Amino acid sequence: MEILGSLTSTVVELLIVSIRHSITRAFNYNRNVQSLRTHLLEKLSDIKTRVLYSENDVEKWLASVNIIIEEANRVFRDEDETKKRCFMKKCFS
Repeated sequence: MEILGSLTSTVVELLIVSIRHSITRAFNYNRNVQSLRTHLLEKLSDIKTRVLYSENDVEKWLASVNIIIEEANRVFRDEDETKKRCFMKKCFS
């Protein structure tokens, strides 16, 4: 009888340990997946926001570059006009 009681307690203990490991693993898996999902969504939102701000900054930069190019072209046109009006160090208006 003692052997049967000892054997039964060993089997029950092994079953409880096995069940506990399974439950713990499932709980940890769900918690880890949820943590990963939250982390990824936050990271992706942050990255999206940074890209949108970068895109706005790039658009502003391109607009300022276009203004500078237009000004430079105007200066070069004015220089060409000035050269046409000036001949042999004499300028005509």
